Amino acid sequence: MHESHWLEILITSLRAEEDTARSEHARKAALRLSDRVAVGFTWSPLEVDSLRSMGARTLVRLRAPRGIALHDGIRSGDPIVLGTPTTVEGLPGWVSGAEGRIAEVVVSGDPSVIPDSCAVSLRFDPSTFQRYRKALLRARDTPSPLREVLLGTRPGGTLDDHPRLPVGRLNAAQHAAGSQALEAAELALIHGPPGTGKTELVAAMLAALVAFGDRPWALADSNAAVDHLALRAASRGLRVVRLGHPMRVGGPAREITVEHRIAAGPHAKALALLDRDVGRLRSTRSRRAELRQLLAERRELSAQARSHVLAGAEVIASTLGTLARVAPDLEPPHTAIIDEATQAVEPAVWTAVPYVKRLILVGDPCQLGPVVLDRGSPLERSVVQRLLDQGELPMPMLEVQHRMDERLQALVQPVYGESWRAHPTVERQVLADLSGVQSTPLTTTSALWVDTAGAGLGEARDPVSQSLYNEGELAVVVLAVTALCEAGVPADAIGVIAPYSAQVGRLRALLPAVEVATVNAFQGREKEAIVCTFVRSNDAAELGFVSDGRRLTVALSRARRLLIAVGDSATLASQPRFADLFDHLAERGELSSVFEPPWDTVLG
Repeated sequence: MHESHWLEILITSLRAEEDTARSEHARKAALRLSDRVAVGFTWSPLEVDSLRSMGARTLVRLRAPRGIALHDGIRSGDPIVLGTPTTVEGLPGWVSGAEGRIAEVVVSGDPSVIPDSCAVSLRFDPSTFQRYRKALLRARDTPSPLREVLLGTRPGGTLDDHPRLPVGRLNAAQHAAGSQALEAAELALIHGPPGTGKTELVAAMLAALVAFGDRPWALADSNAAVDHLALRAASRGLRVVRLGHPMRVGGPAREITVEHRIAAGPHAKALALLDRDVGRLRSTRSRRAELRQLLAERRELSAQARSHVLAGAEVIASTLGTLARVAPDLEPPHTAIIDEATQAVEPAVWTAVPYVKRLILVGDPCQLGPVVLDRGSPLERSVVQRLLDQGELPMPMLEVQHRMDERLQALVQPVYGESWRAHPTVERQVLADLSGVQSTPLTTTSALWVDTAGAGLGEARDPVSQSLYNEGELAVVVLAVTALCEAGVPADAIGVIAPYSAQVGRLRALLPAVEVATVNAFQGREKEAIVCTFVRSNDAAELGFVSDGRRLTVALSRARRLLIAVGDSATLASQPRFADLFDHLAERGELSSVFEPPWDTVLG
């Protein structure tokens, strides 16, 4: 294969994904208001609390009616349109924050057209697709040894002189995998199963690179992953600068953003004085020329302040989407490390390739891959999985997990092999060990499957979203969560997950005090207790994407002390992974039936 052929395939696939995303957005935009709210596309109705001018933009504070919480289909940082409840047209902008009934959005345009009663709807923003395409074109036109290794046209090399990991804080498997990665000249892979401390290892590698004289990039696909990685690196004493829009950065990580460091830096006072003068002149129409001059001075000083902050950074932390926008303006490092690389579409990974000499990809190919709307697209396979399929590179695995009870670990042991083991501190841990939690049948066990086979608790399809839900399993989940809370388990220690958004939406309405999310959204997360509903229950044994073994691996590996799973074994056992799981649980006495107490109360 010519080395640019695969890049052309990725470019074509990215265009198809953009077209699919645009069509899906248009489909939801065409729904009636109640249905747009139901599928998480619109917030409505909202009342305007206040307006605050921000130059050419306006900060709008909005409030939902009493008793109505804003759904999280729209999140901080999302592109939106602010208009009336009857249309998805209006002023373009972004969500700057949302909590409970209150939302704040920043919009462009004439604020006088903002109605008293508003709706906020998602806006289709093609910029990320466009930036990824530009990144692929730049990579195509920028030959390098790294590019050739990524495309499989040459083997990777090793370095004689390279950073060294310290001995002590890392276990043997972490040290071996990290050392091998730092010896690689162009490309290295590291396999991090659940709970094995891959973020700790990445932070240690970043520290070793800095000590060696590099100023590495710490990258990931999601904002949450970048925040976690950046904070872990900063906790080692590294000067980390977090790039990206402040609205998309989590609370603790905001203290290491460019904006925060500018505000605490030597240019802050001069910028504040300029802002004061600009504010005064905005109200004086006769001094427009002076205002333009001040704005130009502010832009220049702001650029100097930003350059000062970036020059002082030892580590630059960013999402791949942000990197696609700002990489040409950054000083390129020798090494970039991409965490959760198995969750990123391959074009996102290529954003770093033209700028660095070495790429270290960290992730878990046994868990879920990229989220792609265009079914059957080459983008569904991550670059890590492609390299593994081609047999190009070894992928050493981290082996000691610090998350889950060993009986929970056993549920996914076949996926990772016998070398994956529990650290002694977590080998035996149940909910009853926690302060304030009573000993009950649930809080003293590690796993329980509530089987709904034969109970007639069938799945149904939501007429609006076309997503699936299961009313009977909803009742079982509510019963389980209620029992845990009554035993003293804190609500914030419980997570509820489901594969389908329709089931998630119904659960959130029934269980507002606990976190409920899809399996995809919970990847990389953990809770002391997890309650999982698998939804599928039909006579044809159709599983859809529930049959994906990677999704099952994620679902089974989120809990630290207790996993309660709810599902129809007669339907699910058509997939061998589920069948083996049921046999394993039955042997351990952890397979119950909805016909048995206390679960039989949901049958009426």
